[in-house]
Amino acid sequence: MARCPGQDRRFWRPEDIFEVKCPRCKASVEFWKDEPNRKCSKCENLIVNPRLDPGCAKWCKYAEECLGPGDAQKM
Repeated sequence: MARCPGQDRRFWRPEDIFEVKCPRCKASVEFWKDEPNRKCSKCENLIVNPRLDPGCAKWCKYAEECLGPGDAQKM
């Protein structure tokens, strides 16, 4: 299967990678648009991605194959 353009980082824009402040310690945490959450490297607080973009996973017939069993339904 060819690589999905929605998940292929070659097609991402600069704004698809961004930083947010940790609500606990105010440290900067980098997110990629497809990461559901990250741990703050300073205080280890789990932060949910405020701009999670599942891309085509909501409608693509190959979503489960691409993301893994069960993960496609979570999108």
